[in-house]
Amino acid sequence: MGARHAANSPLGVGGPSGRSRFVRTLLGSITGPEQRFWLLVVTVGLIAGLGAVALLKVLHFTQQLFWRSTSEDFLAGVAAAPTWRRVLIPVLGGALVTMLTLLVGRPMRGHGTAGIIESIWVKSGRLSLPRALLRGLVSILAVALGAPLGREGALLSTGAASGSSLAQWLRLGPGQARLLVACGASAGMASAYNVPIGAALFGLEVLLGSFALELFGPIVVSCVVATMVSRGLIADHPSFVIPHYALLHPRELLLAVLLGAVLGVASAFYVRAINAMSDLLDRAAAWLAPFLPLLSMMVVGVTAVWLPQLLGNGYDAVNAALLGKLPLSLLLLLPLAKLALTSTCAGAGVPGGLFTPSLFYGGLLGGAFGMLSEQVLPGGAPSGAYTLLGMGAILAGTTHASVSAVLLIFELTGDYPLVLPLMLSAVVSAAVSRRLEPESLYTAVLNRRNVRVPATVPHWLRQEGARALLKPVRQRVPPSAPLQEVLASLLEQPLGEDLYVTDDEGRYRGALVLDQLKGHLPDHSQLHATIAADLMDARVRPITPGLSLGEVAARFTETSLERLPVVDGERRLLGTISKRDVLRQGTF
Repeated sequence: MGARHAANSPLGVGGPSGRSRFVRTLLGSITGPEQRFWLLVVTVGLIAGLGAVALLKVLHFTQQLFWRSTSEDFLAGVAAAPTWRRVLIPVLGGALVTMLTLLVGRPMRGHGTAGIIESIWVKSGRLSLPRALLRGLVSILAVALGAPLGREGALLSTGAASGSSLAQWLRLGPGQARLLVACGASAGMASAYNVPIGAALFGLEVLLGSFALELFGPIVVSCVVATMVSRGLIADHPSFVIPHYALLHPRELLLAVLLGAVLGVASAFYVRAINAMSDLLDRAAAWLAPFLPLLSMMVVGVTAVWLPQLLGNGYDAVNAALLGKLPLSLLLLLPLAKLALTSTCAGAGVPGGLFTPSLFYGGLLGGAFGMLSEQVLPGGAPSGAYTLLGMGAILAGTTHASVSAVLLIFELTGDYPLVLPLMLSAVVSAAVSRRLEPESLYTAVLNRRNVRVPATVPHWLRQEGARALLKPVRQRVPPSAPLQEVLASLLEQPLGEDLYVTDDEGRYRGALVLDQLKGHLPDHSQLHATIAADLMDARVRPITPGLSLGEVAARFTETSLERLPVVDGERRLLGTISKRDVLRQGTF
């Protein structure tokens, strides 16, 4: 009977021997580089999922051990702790970071995401797995002991480092190595927060800077695999549980746009505050630097005596704001206090993420906005709805990634009716923030280290055409200009620039190139009667401002000139464009 069942199976793998033969056949068929790479994508997802589960178990165990609470009731455990424990436990976290900093001989600062971006764009996907594991474990312990940072830093770093190690072990090319690093980081975020869609888009938009289809598949597969692992071993539920909200009235949509503008300014301030504190603490004396984590966590512990909501991830405070249970005074005070402690700890060298603190910062500011708008315009949506919008707006504003911000918040909360106003506030916030602070939360860190990441905007958006490189013409002559005036003007031109002939209405007639005049002057007896119209080269074809840089580059291949004239539709001379400026653009 078993034999018949195996024979009738579509795959012929009904019995144990049949299944083993199928597995051997499947593995034997994976011989090409592409097939092996997809197997690695799945493997990275598994490793990232298991690593995230392990680190979250450590987080929960440590919180239970020291605070006698779990992540679900962390604030209750902190509030029930006596004053001395609120101070001592964060100090222990700072002492742990300081001790390991002294043992390792190098600081553990940074929130991980900037390092991953640097690895992808600058280091061909190379990351140290032992360092990432040590730093991730220390980060989780510090957050569990009260550091006002996010747990996601550890999970992204370990997932990315596992992808990098596999790529180095199997000697993959730089392109596949970079993609595996992005897959591991995205899978770590997906498994930690149960957000496979948002994490995949975060990896594409923030880490890789592209939504290309060839990148989309591996990122999605790794995120799905990691999320399945975490759901099987932990739970399947949104990180924030909120009531059903809807913001569909035109007045509320306008308020969502206004909130986006306000939090765009707040996002730029957030990025600048984080970097300003890091710059300040970087100037500390060499002997003091290893002890900065201890000192910063001491400040955290003392502050927690009055504001216990600032310890750890801050989920409880955000959930209270989503439910409209926080007073306006705390909605205004806690975000600023959280930013101060977060920037201090991050700058001091306490490892951890900035993703979760930014949600705290934006969510509570959004709740304050909602409460104030309710006082001015009664009868609108509750403040909890604006808390959710604030989370998305601040995430979009600090990362300059509005698409992934919208989907991350949607998956974190599971509240679909707010997607439309969430999209509006996120897009406006990102635009305002980028206007005020061109660098995102991650690229600003790299710039401080003199690491320049290539622009990730699609090349067809970077091409503004010839108009973007247009330079004014220094001097021009009429067709009737005598030879003496022409030669004097040519000699006054800077090296590499030519002289152009235009009529009374400014229309281009031709170019005067000094090198081309040599040997082409008329007889000496005719020099007195020679004018610019006799010497100009009408074969120098002008270009128009609407041409793409690729078309302009092709035009330069047809001439030896360093510059070409640019004219409008009526052939009026607008300026020139140089070959060197075109080549500097690099991509056409």
